[in-house]
Amino acid sequence: MEDQDYILFDSYINNELSAEESLAFENRRDSDEAFAQSFRVFLDATIYLQNSIRNEAETNDFKKNLESISTNHFNKAEAVATKPQPSIVFRFAKLAMAASVVIFLGVFAFNQFSNPTYSDYNAHEPMTIVRGSVKDLIAATKAFNNKDYEKANVLLKNVLEKDPENSELQLYYAITNIELDNYKVADSQLNKIIAGESAYKDRALWYSALSRLKQKNIDATIVLLKQISEEADDYKEAQKLLDKLE
Repeated sequence: MEDQDYILFDSYINNELSAEESLAFENRRDSDEAFAQSFRVFLDATIYLQNSIRNEAETNDFKKNLESISTNHFNKAEAVATKPQPSIVFRFAKLAMAASVVIFLGVFAFNQFSNPTYSDYNAHEPMTIVRGSVKDLIAATKAFNNKDYEKANVLLKNVLEKDPENSELQLYYAITNIELDNYKVADSQLNKIIAGESAYKDRALWYSALSRLKQKNIDATIVLLKQISEEADDYKEAQKLLDKLE
């Protein structure tokens, strides 16, 4: 891909092209797979650098790798350049070229930042012990909060046999099943909550989406995320995940 294509990408996403130029760009993007792939790489790099990544150490490593690779590449390019580029255009072209070099050479796992995974979102809210709770529920609460999902799963199943309509327990039981890759059980439990009228309906939609995300069923994940209401606690997080998936 030519350097001028990266300059074109930057102009397009910043709405600097004329109507005719934008139409020509979109037609080429739709008909030229190599061009479209390079544009997706550039877009991923731009989005990544504009948003904070939870793991600060990995973020710093990424930036250092990107800067090192881009510096080496463009030092060589400048030695044979016949005409200097304007500084702002050069900066964006440098970013895009560096990002493509990073991915092509495999020197850094760039895709781990552009492709969200279940593990990015499984920081579950802790269970709380209700006064007068049965022994199994107290033990299940402790196990869940200690991330011992296998033990919590067995205990919650026992409790639900005595209290099968408890939506809160159904939700936590479903979470343990997602963690244990028991997707059929998890999705069945979550569907019961979604079909009901409890206060946990939106939460169940969120976890149902995460279950599909873990199963790498992106289309189903998107459909479920779009059903979460704006009043839900998980709405903003759901919108951020949607932005990454669409």
